[in-house]
This record gives sequence, C-alpha cells and structure tokens, in this order.
Amino acid sequence: MLLAMALTLSIAESFIPFGIPGAKIGLANMVILVSIHFFGFWTSLAIDVLRVFIVSLVTGTFLGMGFYLSLSGALLSFFLMYVATRWIKALTPVGVSIIGAYSHSLAQIVMAILIYRLMGVSASGALIYYFPLMAFISLGTGTLNGFLVEYIVKNPYLKQNVDAIVGNRK
Repeated sequence: MLLAMALTLSIAESFIPFGIPGAKIGLANMVILVSIHFFGFWTSLAIDVLRVFIVSLVTGTFLGMGFYLSLSGALLSFFLMYVATRWIKALTPVGVSIIGAYSHSLAQIVMAILIYRLMGVSASGALIYYFPLMAFISLGTGTLNGFLVEYIVKNPYLKQNVDAIVGNRK
C-alpha cells in the first residue's frame, strides 16, 4: 500500500509545475519517512527503490539521465534519513525531512556533474552554482513535508492501525 501511495504521489507530482528545473515538492518522500518510522530499513528501502524504477518505466525515463538523477537522490536521501532517524534522536521528522530534501538535491547535482563529465560536456562544473538555489528550495519543501510527516506519525488513530497491521504479521 505504501508503494502504491509513493507511486501515485510521484506521478501526480510530475504534473505540478514548480517553475525551477529539477525542483519538486518531494511528496513521495513523506511516504518513505513514514515507512522508516513504522517499518524500518528494508521495507522502506524497497519502497524507495521500486518507486524510482516503476515511475521511470511509466514516465519513459528508465536508464535515462532523469532515472539516474532520481535514483541517486533517492538512495542518498534514504540512507541519510534512516541514519538520522535511528541515531540522532533529537531530530524531529521535520529535521529528518530537511536532511532528506537537501541530500536528494546534493546527490542529483553531483550525479549530473558526473554524467556530463562522462559525456565530455565542459560546462558540467557550472552545475555546482545551481546547488544553493536547490538547497534553499529543499529547506522549504523539507520543512513542509516534515510537518506533515510529524502529524502522521503522531496521529494516534494511524499508529493504532499500523501497530495492528504490523502485529498481525508477527
């Protein structure tokens, strides 16, 4: 169910004009954060990776530059959000979400530079100047998503239902 939600949010988000190339709200990231909170590492990683693969197949970007940018962003942000959630207890979902959004942008910029360098594009280093704008946007989107995730994970009705589902699996 979480994978379906992440897919739906990712595809829906692709139709939302943001006005800045490469910038997105990161709605599917909320699903990943909720999954990390309730289900842990492997389930959340599977959802994140499958989301990237399936969305790229549906949108026709599989093995294209957009796929590699999305995959690199998803992997780095997932690992850093997981580490932050598990080992930095003082962070709220807002802080973890900001880390995820920021690291997603960083990974995409680094991957784009690597791809352009492999293609022999000499202006690839100019992409580093795009990062401050992406980092600023990440602060806003990460904060917004983090507040929504914080509401979700603290919702007693949702927690009770998730605990019942997880409890039935054991």
